Amino acid sequence: GSAFSASSLLGTSLTSTQRNELSGVFKRRQRARRPVLPQLDYLSVYAIAVNEENAAGGRVVTAPTNGAAGVIPSVLKYHLEFLSEDPSRDILEFLFTSAAIGMLYKRGASISAAEMGCQGEVGVACSMSAAAFAAVMGGTPAQVENAAEIGMEHNLGLTCDPVDGLVQIPCIERNALGAVKAVTAAQLALQGDGSHRVSLDQVIETMRQTGHDMMSKYKETSQGGLA
Repeated sequence: GSAFSASSLLGTSLTSTQRNELSGVFKRRQRARRPVLPQLDYLSVYAIAVNEENAAGGRVVTAPTNGAAGVIPSVLKYHLEFLSEDPSRDILEFLFTSAAIGMLYKRGASISAAEMGCQGEVGVACSMSAAAFAAVMGGTPAQVENAAEIGMEHNLGLTCDPVDGLVQIPCIERNALGAVKAVTAAQLALQGDGSHRVSLDQVIETMRQTGHDMMSKYKETSQGGLA
């Protein structure tokens, strides 16, 4: 029969052997439940590496800002390591596409957290990366535009409230989430034909209006929210 009964589990008097067996069962279950998601793991670690470098005062490339510098290189690095068949071509297409989308945000709204909150930094980086990833995956211009729109639509209202005014919490992890979200946005866009209800122009204008309406304590001042 079983080494321990249901009544012994509910009671308080487990023998040493029973406790060891029960502990072994829980540990095996814990190991079995650990998710193996290499795509998410690599996207996250690439983004976190860049933003830890920024937090440590190292050299990073503003993309479009220092606080959001991990999203674009994370998605690009992931594509080059696991998907690209022509890295030289894909690097150019990725960077030119992301730059074009970033320009639209800078002209139509802002990429400053002091004006837009974090939607203007990690949100814009996510949108730029989503468009670029869709492009190097063979998306049409309509699908690329759709990917950029999805990337921003689900970052609208994102606040900038760094703890103690440092670009560390929640900024570092937020870049990892931004990279994952960018790939997901591109995948959604690539499953369609590019037609969608909300245009990129509309979502940029909505971001601008949202940033204008957002209270100043949620825009890089560390006076509210998590700060």
